[in-house]
Amino acid sequence: MRIKSKWNKRAKPQSIEEIAKAVGFISWQIATNSLLELENNGYETNEQIQRLKIIQEFLIFLLQVADRLVYEQLNTEQRQLFITTLALHVADTLVDNQKDVGDFAGTDTFINLLNQRSEDYSELSFNNDEAGFDFLRYFGEQIAIILQDNHFVSQQIVDIEGPDVVEKLQKGIKGLFS
Repeated sequence: MRIKSKWNKRAKPQSIEEIAKAVGFISWQIATNSLLELENNGYETNEQIQRLKIIQEFLIFLLQVADRLVYEQLNTEQRQLFITTLALHVADTLVDNQKDVGDFAGTDTFINLLNQRSEDYSELSFNNDEAGFDFLRYFGEQIAIILQDNHFVSQQIVDIEGPDVVEKLQKGIKGLFS
């Protein structure tokens, strides 16, 4: 998967909001590609709504990762602006896709779930730009609930998909902030 994470050399300096929207686009790419990887590895999805729920969990996970990756780069105000813009951007993209399949839950529903998951993730380990086992396990459990597969997909997330998406997002954020 190729991710464009560099600004045009002649472009003016980017605002926090523009960087957040670019990270949102990268997050969407990572989430949709990860869904395809799961399906290619034999984890069956039955309908578009289920696929969007998986993408939603990936987006929530990636938002948590993004928040931790920018923690030391941005001051409190900048970080709040960055995360709020990023959350609203991915929420809008998700809602647009939900409308296409007739399952319009709305931005507020996504934001409420994001806030709930944020509380849960806040107690889990993320050190040296790497998600801890408990952080990845929680994410895997959320995907397992959607797929109704309690063990194997969770292990796939912990061992392969989770670390892979963290690495991809790290590269994207690093490129956009440089």
